[in-house]
Amino acid sequence: MPKYLFREGVDLSTDINDIVVTTPYATRSNPHRQTFRLKNAKEPLKKLLAALSQEGVESNQYLALPETTESAATHLELGLQLKNLYEKGLLIHAIDGCNGRAMCLLPMKPGIKQQPCPDDGKALKLSKFTSIHPCLEGLDVTTPLSPTTLRLQDHRLYPLIQKLLSPCTTDIIRNVLPEDLRIHHRELISLLLSSGVAGICNTNHNADIDQEAIEAGWNRQDLSFHQQTRRHIVDFKAQESLPKPIDRKAPPAKHQRIILSTVSLPTPSIDNQKTNFYQVIQQRQSIRTYDSNPVSAEALGNLLWYSMHTREEILCDPALPRSYEGLLRPVASAGGLHSIELYLCIHLCIGISPGFYHYDSFEHSLGKISDLNRPCESMLEMAVNTTCRAPQASSVSPGYGQRPDVLIVMAARYERNASLHSETGLAYALILKDAGSLYQQLYLVATALQLAPCGLSFGSSELFEQASGISSKAECSVGEFMIGNPK
Repeated sequence: MPKYLFREGVDLSTDINDIVVTTPYATRSNPHRQTFRLKNAKEPLKKLLAALSQEGVESNQYLALPETTESAATHLELGLQLKNLYEKGLLIHAIDGCNGRAMCLLPMKPGIKQQPCPDDGKALKLSKFTSIHPCLEGLDVTTPLSPTTLRLQDHRLYPLIQKLLSPCTTDIIRNVLPEDLRIHHRELISLLLSSGVAGICNTNHNADIDQEAIEAGWNRQDLSFHQQTRRHIVDFKAQESLPKPIDRKAPPAKHQRIILSTVSLPTPSIDNQKTNFYQVIQQRQSIRTYDSNPVSAEALGNLLWYSMHTREEILCDPALPRSYEGLLRPVASAGGLHSIELYLCIHLCIGISPGFYHYDSFEHSLGKISDLNRPCESMLEMAVNTTCRAPQASSVSPGYGQRPDVLIVMAARYERNASLHSETGLAYALILKDAGSLYQQLYLVATALQLAPCGLSFGSSELFEQASGISSKAECSVGEFMIGNPK
């Protein structure tokens, strides 16, 4: 039997003649759960709300009008209230079978649009952006295109998802269903469409709900990441079900590493600066060809100092339980976390021997981790190949790209961001924003120093892990940047 129930996290209270409904939702800008009032609630509405809180209400109960005019008005009003609660994302729409709950539509935020079962002859197809996640009750099927989760609780429905990889008519879907659920096949198809995990197959052989995202070039991973990290509405009840972080202090701002030796960098000097800030912005560009005379330790030291040197250690949010160590550097970082560290694969540098180094932003020095080993050589080769494929590098032919004097690898200590943002889902998104700020900082400083800078579009986390000896779970590479002397 298809029915509606209040989703978990909905709270009801009375205020004189009004009923106050507290939703499980809040916004990122306002952490208080949203509320609304049902004013002058009459007894029929109170009974409806009580039923939704307990055994549920048949979803088709208010489709047919009763005979008397007075009953019809009440009936219509209750039907409109039920529709309003559904659209606000407060109701579960469930279908039961002989084994109990078979399928249900769980709202993740307001904005659900109920879709009817289509006419016979039209085919349905699974959205290409669908993701499937196991849960204790069964399988959760989601898509970033819809604010819902479709939960399959009866394992006999699992083959239906595989069947929907190809276009399926209503008759095909009905025949795939277990016998006890075939009577509800139209309601079940309506749930598939309302959830957004399936759509009507169009002339391009795609689910119609996918077409706009496909035309824009989205893939499932990017679209899911975008929706997750940019959503405005936060579901408090869903957050409560997530694994809680281990109760421990935030990791320190400074992290010790095993190094072979230390190279102190020269004291920064900009005596020969000939361009002003606005000229630097105007002149900023990627330069991929280098002079035979490599960069010097002085120039490299200036680049690192004005891009990443730690000016001050600070205590952030000192009045809150989540207080943590923060840093002040020349570049921006969300919350002053500065979880990104710089590693240098030095090929050629006057005053510094080739090898793989870590930049100590506190002491303004380089700690040597290894010689220029095979993983380092591979990272340099990858940088060359990436440069040759750059669309604006028409002067650089494949096979003739130059190795940079220095390849800078940005690696993030994920734990720093996760200590504050594990429950918001923003940890990695903020790391990428920090990486973008650092890219621009390196570009501007390198331009001011008259070096040849070039940011890379991708790198290899596996090669970084091999070169550094550090697990990618502890520090993950998130960006690469090349430096040399311009021709």
